[in-house]
Order: sequence, then structure tokens, then C-alpha cells
Amino acid sequence: MNVTLICLPFAGASAAIYREWGALLPSWIRIHALDLPGHGARRAQPALHRWPDVADALGREALRAIEGPFAIFGYSMGALAGLELAHWLRATHGLMPVWFGAAACAAPACRTLDATWLDCTDEAMIDELRRLGATPAELLGDRGFLDLALPVLRADFHLCATYVRTGNAARAPLVCPLLALGGRDDTLSERLENFSAWTHETSGWFTQRMFDGGHFFIDTARAELIEAIVTSLAATSTPTSTPKAPANSLPHAGVAHLRAVSTGAIRPSAVSRTASTDSAGAAGPRSFHS
Repeated sequence: MNVTLICLPFAGASAAIYREWGALLPSWIRIHALDLPGHGARRAQPALHRWPDVADALGREALRAIEGPFAIFGYSMGALAGLELAHWLRATHGLMPVWFGAAACAAPACRTLDATWLDCTDEAMIDELRRLGATPAELLGDRGFLDLALPVLRADFHLCATYVRTGNAARAPLVCPLLALGGRDDTLSERLENFSAWTHETSGWFTQRMFDGGHFFIDTARAELIEAIVTSLAATSTPTSTPKAPANSLPHAGVAHLRAVSTGAIRPSAVSRTASTDSAGAAGPRSFHS
């Protein structure tokens, strides 16, 4: 089964974080990474801060890529965006993913409300970025950079902090297999239910996998992350398949190849043609407001 894997990035980032994944995935998986307005290839558009607007914007872009079976993977804030995308596609076009992956993100049932990010001072935003520790200090002192980045980050932080499951409690869960992934050293892992509660978002089988590393294990454990996604996707047949245990892991040679490419020992022959090649989002500030 050929599958289009729709990927959503973390807060403050663009589709460019997935630009090398196309060379690391098997030929039956076609990656298509999406940018939110205000990010990456869509950075000239105003950033969004309402979830219905996010779902609509992503949905219209995703429809252009869906030509058959599709799966959705989101990292951190991208997992929430991916969930809203999945429900939008089902509600408006009757389309359902065959698989859903949520990484480095607290489940909807575990989230709390904080509506302060749109109105807080620039200093408060900078302090938060400094606390998170993933933005270079020289960028935090660059006024030109901050003028460009803070409006987008405010919108993203607000989206993450105002996503609560209570407003969506009446809608039916997804029916596809769902894989939740987390970093053992991430602060989110201090409450394991942040990941296990993703089981409430589907009536299909649920699997949880933890990796060495912190919130950004997408960088430090990329080969293992991609292996887990491929293995889980390979166990999927149809969106309404009977719940079952995931398939065995990829052969060792396949994992070794992924690790060699991710560490630079082997140079990828090509990158994904469907992901944005803009690097501004990937090089920008990072957040784990998820």
C-alpha cells in the first residue's frame, strides 16, 4: 500500500524540518510536509491563533496532496494541528487517515488553559524562550529577528495553551491506529499520562513508544523515530482494520542505514520534493509549548 505521510512541524518551525526525511523513508511512503500561515513558505501570511482557522488552512492544503491512503504525523504542536486536520478532513470530505502519529505532545485530555500569550510583553516572551533554552542567545538579542519571530511564536504559543479537549468531547474519535511517541528526558514525561491519554483520541489500536533524549528527540534520535513510524505504518492495512499488535521492527540493516544517513556517514541521494525547502523555520527558535 502506497501512503502519503502528511507531516506537521513543532511551534515556531516550518515544513523544512522534514526536508531530509524523503530520502530516509521507503519508496511506498511519500512525505508531504505542511506549513501553517506565517511559517516557512507561507511566512508572508498572517499567523493564525484560532484552531478552526488552522484546521481549515491545513485542510485545504492537504487536499492537494491526498491521492489515496494517507497518514498524519505531527511533532509537538504539530500533533495537535494534525488531530484538528484529521477531524476537518473527516467532517468536510469524509476522508480519514489510515494512521496517526503524535510525538512530543501532551494528549488533549491532559492539557490546561493559559490564554496569556497573545497579550504578554515581549520581555515575557523572550524570558520564556530563554528558559526553554533552544534559541541561540544572539538571536534573543537581535531586534530584527525578534520583530519577525515573536508574532508567529505568540500565535503558536497561544494555540498550544488554549487547546483543551472539553470543547471537542462530543466528536467521535478517530478510527485509525495511533502511535504516541515521547522523549524520556522531556519534562512532559514526568506525567506518563501525557502520552498514554492519546488512546482516547482513537477507537483503533494504540501504541506508545519512548526514546532516549529530551523534547527534541526528532534531532537526537531521528533514525529511531523514523524506524518507529515506518514499522507502525507497515502494520496498517485499512482505516477500519481490527485493533491488533504492531508489526516487528525493521530488519537491522534498514535501521543501520537510517542511522548512517542521519549521522552523515551516508549522504542522502535526494530530499523530499514535496516538503518546503525554506530553512527559516527550521533554523529559528524552538518551543515545547505542547
